[in-house]
Amino acid sequence: MNIITTQILILAMVLISTTVTAENHRYKIGFVNTSQVLKQAPQARKVEERLKAEFGPREEQIKNERQEVIALEEQLKSDKELGATTRRKLEREIRLKLSQLKFLEQEFREDQNLRRNEGIRELQQVIRAVLDKLGDIDKYDLILTEGVSYVSEQIDITDQVIEMLNQLPDATEETQ
Repeated sequence: MNIITTQILILAMVLISTTVTAENHRYKIGFVNTSQVLKQAPQARKVEERLKAEFGPREEQIKNERQEVIALEEQLKSDKELGATTRRKLEREIRLKLSQLKFLEQEFREDQNLRRNEGIRELQQVIRAVLDKLGDIDKYDLILTEGVSYVSEQIDITDQVIEMLNQLPDATEETQ
C-alpha cells in the first residue's frame, strides 16, 4: 500500500510541476490570413499576369468562335428566303460550331484551372518559406493560417507576411 501511495504522490508532483511550467511560459502565436496574402502578394499578381498572357490568345479565339455562331444564328433568323436544303445545312453548321465551341471552352477552363492551381501551389511554397523564416526570426511558437474562427489584431501577422513577400526577389519567374 505504501508503494502505491508513493507512486501516486510522485505522479501528482510531476503533473503539478509540468502545469506550473506551462503556465509560466508565454507562447507567441501568430495568424496569417492566406486569402488576403494571395490577393495582395506581388507574386500572386505575377501569377495572374502570366495566366493572362498565356491564355489571352485562346480566350480571344473562343470569343471569335462565339461571334461566328451568333452571326450564323442571326443569318438563319433574318434570311427568310433560304431554301430548305440551305437552311438545314446552315443549322447543321451551327450545331457543329456550337459543339466545337463547347469543347474549346471546356478545354480552356480545365487548362486554365490547372495552370492557376500550379501557380497557387508555387506561391504557397513561397509563403510557407516566408512563414518558416518569420517564425524563426520572431520566435513564434505557433503560426495559424486556416480554419480559425476569431483572431485579434494582436496576433494577426498577415501584413508582416505580405511585407516580407514584397521584399523577396521575383521568385515566381524562377519557377516558370
